[in-house]
Amino acid sequence: MSATHRAATARSPRRRSPLIVALLTTALVVSGTITAYAAVVSQGPAPTAAPAGYGVFPASLVPTSAVDRDTASTTLGVSFSTSAPGVVTAVEVYRGRSGAVPEDGALWTSRGTRLASAEFAQSSTAGWVTAKLAKPVRLQPGQRYVASYDAPRGRYAGDNWRLARPVVNRDLTAWEGVYSRDGSMPRQTYRKSNYYVDVLFVPDGGGEPGTPEPTDPSKPTSPTSPTSPTSPTSPTSPTSPTSPTSPTSPTSPTSPTSPTSPTSPTSPTSPTTPPTTSPTPTPGGFPNAANTGVPAGTALTAYTGPCSITAANTVIDKKTVNCNLDIRASGVKITNSVINGTVGNDENTSGRSFTISDSEVRVGNRAGTGIGSRDFVATRVEVTGGNRSVNCWMNCTISDSYVHGQMRDDTGTYHESGIRMGAGSTITGNTIACDAPNVPPDAGCSAGLTGYGDFAAVRDVLVQGNYFPPTTGGTCAYGGSSGGKPYSSQAANIRFLDNVFAKGSGGKCGYWAPIMDFNSSAPGNVWSNNTWEGGGVIRP
Repeated sequence: MSATHRAATARSPRRRSPLIVALLTTALVVSGTITAYAAVVSQGPAPTAAPAGYGVFPASLVPTSAVDRDTASTTLGVSFSTSAPGVVTAVEVYRGRSGAVPEDGALWTSRGTRLASAEFAQSSTAGWVTAKLAKPVRLQPGQRYVASYDAPRGRYAGDNWRLARPVVNRDLTAWEGVYSRDGSMPRQTYRKSNYYVDVLFVPDGGGEPGTPEPTDPSKPTSPTSPTSPTSPTSPTSPTSPTSPTSPTSPTSPTSPTSPTSPTSPTSPTSPTTPPTTSPTPTPGGFPNAANTGVPAGTALTAYTGPCSITAANTVIDKKTVNCNLDIRASGVKITNSVINGTVGNDENTSGRSFTISDSEVRVGNRAGTGIGSRDFVATRVEVTGGNRSVNCWMNCTISDSYVHGQMRDDTGTYHESGIRMGAGSTITGNTIACDAPNVPPDAGCSAGLTGYGDFAAVRDVLVQGNYFPPTTGGTCAYGGSSGGKPYSSQAANIRFLDNVFAKGSGGKCGYWAPIMDFNSSAPGNVWSNNTWEGGGVIRP
């Protein structure tokens, strides 16, 4: 659907003196692995009992727009993950007064397999409502899942920009609000909206179903009906609360707000072949060749468009592209395609952005960066070849992707890597390998994840839930504070959370160590719950 909708800002016809409404900040405040989420808190009767386990969002969270004006049939959800083993027992949804009565709760894998269903009671109750899954579903740490419900006549809860960054509570992380219009598993995003869908998660050892969580009660099973929330006078979202929350997406719904431009040349190159190195093995639940790239059965046709993309909101879908794509416009969208070349924009030019999903970027056995350099989102992408798989110079997100099979460098010039992180990097749920062959005396990998501070400060970075296979390089990851680099002292707000490192033949992930040059004392830096595959805590 392409109709334009506007969000209805929730408001009360008059203020009632017993109601106390407090606006909390939407800034994400991280302490360890806990992220506080902004909320409008409505003071009312406390729930009499809390179900076992917990969710991402607090029971006190009330949307600014509890009932959107959109009346189209919509499936709404949240993409989430856990950093600890456990089970999901229920789906929870916020229902505004006279808003959508949720139907057909579901839990999905990130690839669209329905794992379980849940039926909501037909009730006029407003607030958080809970539907128990037909059977608990065990989650794999580090893997993405989607919890969803149907709103057949729209009028769902939703606020723009409320999931501009991941929200973390204990072992759970909410990554993004998602929607669909055809009843399928929701995948699309719009203005980083939160549609107020949650789960009830019981970690292993966290109590059997039916046993209350004494320290962190979640939403009540039979929620009380809060009065209609009063609109705050100073909204917490980055834009006006009246900006659209409806999942009616623009042409490129997931493109970053401040797009940008290419690093790779635009002249066509001859098609490159897939790498000859064996795929890096990955444990179950992490991205690999089977669950990234073009979905099986997708029919591709030859791309005949320009290699230099200058038209905003260009869409490339189900194509084989035999050139380097130079992105010179905003909102470019690449899906379900094979690129025999590179995809990139200019790191020094703003206003050029792109998303790439369910695709394969095959650079080949030659120098080049598979995806770069700023204002892009890469999801479920397999990148092979080149000297660097992905360069996140500024403001980019790489998630659920698989980078490996870098080029053989006989010159010792390039020092291959998987992902290079810069300012504003969000790197979550990936398999990050650098497995290029060592060529004596000094050619081969630097690390799976690099970030040195040699050209700009590495800061405001989230590295969470990734898998680092053993590398042929010195270490599996650099932490942004490499000694002797001009900007290393300015590294800040770098968070490594819930990552898994594998040991190589020498008992370490890299030749020297799993992680190097992470400054635990730098402002905002956090190192938490990073472990060896098979068990054991890693300390930087």
